[in-house]
Amino acid sequence: MTTRAAAAERTRESLLDAGLAIAAEHGLSGMSVNRVVAAAGVAKGTFYVHFPDRGAFLNALHGRFHAQVAEAVGAAMDPLPPGRARLRAGMETYLDLCLRHNGVKAMLLEARSDPRLADQVTARTEVFAAQAEADLRAMGWPDAASAARLVVAMSAELSVAETTTGARDAAGRATLWRLLDRLDLGTPGAG
Repeated sequence: MTTRAAAAERTRESLLDAGLAIAAEHGLSGMSVNRVVAAAGVAKGTFYVHFPDRGAFLNALHGRFHAQVAEAVGAAMDPLPPGRARLRAGMETYLDLCLRHNGVKAMLLEARSDPRLADQVTARTEVFAAQAEADLRAMGWPDAASAARLVVAMSAELSVAETTTGARDAAGRATLWRLLDRLDLGTPGAG
């Protein structure tokens, strides 16, 4: 990477970091281009060098977070064989990562209703469902794809609850793990 390209990438990342901080404090509705450039310490024109508009910026912000989540979830799941333990490891990693990033709360809650992000949110959710599908197949589910989408939805809802309060929901997690145990149709006594 050239020095110029590296500097451009640092500036882009600085803008995204500023956006995440603003999302944590003001939500997505309070995220203006002016606020982002002020927080990043760059000129307004610099924003438009990296993003054609606010919608593209929000999509990049959401995409960066999901890339980080996908990497962490993959690292947690990769060493394990398909099944309940692997699925739980991925779900715990997802929940913990969402909870650690305060600005994610705004993205999780508001991105759902933003029509500019709806297709991207759906596509990114399908990536996680595809990961879970192999686990549910190993757990004995004949329609593992449908079951995976529901498991991902349960995880997402618990994540929203946790990020809203800013703390782990121990009872919610315990319930999710009990449900996961019962979903294991392949292990005697689990289902």
